[in-house]
Amino acid sequence: MNKLALFQLNDQEFDKLRQLIHSKAGISMSDAKRSLVAGRLRKRLVSLNLSSYNEYISYLKKDEHANTGEMQRFIDLLTTNETWFFREERHFDFLKKYLKDQPVSQSINIWSAASSSGEEAYSIAMTLAETMGLSSPWQILGTDISSEILDKAKKGLYMKSRMKGLPLPLKKKYMLNGVRTYEDYLAIAPELKKKTQFKAFNLLNSPLPGIKFDFIFCRNVLIYFNQEDKQKVIHRLVGCLKTGGYFFPGHSESLHGLYDKLKTIEPSVYQKTID
Repeated sequence: MNKLALFQLNDQEFDKLRQLIHSKAGISMSDAKRSLVAGRLRKRLVSLNLSSYNEYISYLKKDEHANTGEMQRFIDLLTTNETWFFREERHFDFLKKYLKDQPVSQSINIWSAASSSGEEAYSIAMTLAETMGLSSPWQILGTDISSEILDKAKKGLYMKSRMKGLPLPLKKKYMLNGVRTYEDYLAIAPELKKKTQFKAFNLLNSPLPGIKFDFIFCRNVLIYFNQEDKQKVIHRLVGCLKTGGYFFPGHSESLHGLYDKLKTIEPSVYQKTID
């Protein structure tokens, strides 16, 4: 029998695990996520030679003192990182329209606050490179709670088969063909990578960046927070936004009633009205 099939996640274990992911990452796991949690953690139980999810929970508690990195692996496994280039392209159309009216000498800072493996941040970078030029004083910060996914973003290597959403002219201009062992990959051009920085960041409690941003993208992550934590995240992020700056949640995420300093400009585009 397959050893993976032996593990059953009971109610008590599931409650402990979802309390733990909420305390560490702010993610709220509904009952419907039980099979997802069980499935993503089973291989870790086998790898660590553990016999139950309860043993894994005890192992995670020990890791808080021993710092083996298992807690970060746990967070990495339970955070969803589905993304692609120019996802929800209406935001990029809005950004492009805004930038065309700005002098190329103007400094622009943009934060991709849930950047996953980097496709969003690099899509923003391509948009700025096309409208402002690579020599203009713009900079992009990409952050995520998952260290594993951030490593992928920093490398800027993407399989050719996963180029969904990236227009061919931009692919030719800002991506390099891999060679030898990387022949199935495309790499972000170095001049574009220089304008993009990636850092680990917990939306609920990491120290905030010490600068104000013109745009903040925080898309398709708020849905994983409960209402109280969602409000806390919005207050923290919008506090880092310049007055008049723009906030982009995901197209299916409403900020209604969460923050009175934001006004709706168009669907899923909000502007900060006062500091």
